[in-house]
Amino acid sequence: WHQPHTLDDAPACFSSVSSSFPRGTMNSPTAALKRARDAELAEASDLKKFKADLLARVIVKTIVKEQTTDRSVAALRFNHLPTALPGPATGDGISHTSLGNLFATCGGDFATVYDDEHFGDNVAVVSQFKNEKTTHVGGGELSCVCWVDARGFTTHEFGDALLAVGGGEDNVVQIFSVAEAKVMRLLKGHSGKLVALASGAGDDGGAYLAVLATNGAVTVWDWRHASVRTVFTAPGALSMEMNDQGDVVYTGHADGKVLAWPIVSKTEKVKKTVPAPAGSLAGTVGAVSDSPIASIASPTPTTVNLGVAHGSSPVDCVRCLPGDRLATKSVDGQICVRGDVSKSPTAESLLVTFKVPGCVPPKKAVLQKSLTSFGCDPRGTFLACGNSDGETYVYDLATGELIKCVKQDRDFKHLNRVRAAAVSRDCRRVHCAFGPGVVWRAEVVPGVDDDDGPGTPEEA
Repeated sequence: WHQPHTLDDAPACFSSVSSSFPRGTMNSPTAALKRARDAELAEASDLKKFKADLLARVIVKTIVKEQTTDRSVAALRFNHLPTALPGPATGDGISHTSLGNLFATCGGDFATVYDDEHFGDNVAVVSQFKNEKTTHVGGGELSCVCWVDARGFTTHEFGDALLAVGGGEDNVVQIFSVAEAKVMRLLKGHSGKLVALASGAGDDGGAYLAVLATNGAVTVWDWRHASVRTVFTAPGALSMEMNDQGDVVYTGHADGKVLAWPIVSKTEKVKKTVPAPAGSLAGTVGAVSDSPIASIASPTPTTVNLGVAHGSSPVDCVRCLPGDRLATKSVDGQICVRGDVSKSPTAESLLVTFKVPGCVPPKKAVLQKSLTSFGCDPRGTFLACGNSDGETYVYDLATGELIKCVKQDRDFKHLNRVRAAAVSRDCRRVHCAFGPGVVWRAEVVPGVDDDDGPGTPEEA
């Protein structure tokens, strides 16, 4: 483990970030729309049914075409962090000042942050990061994104959101400020191509980020200090998640298993007395030493009991959900939700299983390049997942009941596989990524229901 060093003397590292972070109050049409939606929400007697009815009415309304033209967008994640900036909550209990309106994608060497709520029928680019070669990084294609907790880290007057992006020729993770258009942390030294990122905020005052590489190496960082907590190997791991508390990492494997790795400190929890340094820092993976910042024992995994849900089918997506639940997906479209995952991971506690139709497992030779992910709303009530034919399905996670199938009428041949899907926090929009750099946005259109909609719009 190497002592982090500052990047403040090298502004070239940040020259590839542009930003148009929203400042000030909403415009009048947007404010009026929000008031109308809040009133509609307040009148709903059954909140779950209200949101399910919204999701059942979404139709494709907007197409976003990103810079990449020869591949699909690899990742799409909403800022559904439970630890986002606090603010007054509306009737659904979800803060509407927590920057949960933002979602991020990565495709090619670009990562893009969008505002999904404040521009009516459109989405707006808030910030864009291009992974160019500099004196600090090798540049190249990005493979994964993850939101990290900005509380107490930023002093920006309008709040901030922090996005971690991973990949490139030198397998680095860069954490950039959306508001400041600046790389704040640079995490280097990973031993393989990066597959997944996952974040959590520990009760010891830390802020943690787990990084999974293609060789199964998992590096857990205290990203605020740019220091390594622990490094371990999860053979055959394809997907990864960290719980909100930052003390367990879950990995999905090529043999259909899901493992839980407890991240336990060997020494006293002293992070509260170690403030995060100001400015931008870089850290490098190395030998983990006993220090106040990095002193974590190598974890021993536990196999999570999912019954025979996935069999031997590779598990390519794992997500922690509120209520101590864990949702997993295998490449054949089988989805499993179990409870009490932290209390008793080995006990039988399956809540629901269902299968997304039309999911064709990729061949082993291209498995790493064909991983897909699902997305849920912040409460973990609904799930969106795509298949191999450009179709996105929305389910009730309590029952496995199908709510909606969103279809497009275009054929992109080998790029038809939906690489990622997501549900907005108000359940009025469903997003998916497939085709050559295309993000599809389905939403509720007042006065238009389901198949009576206008169909797939022309590209902008």
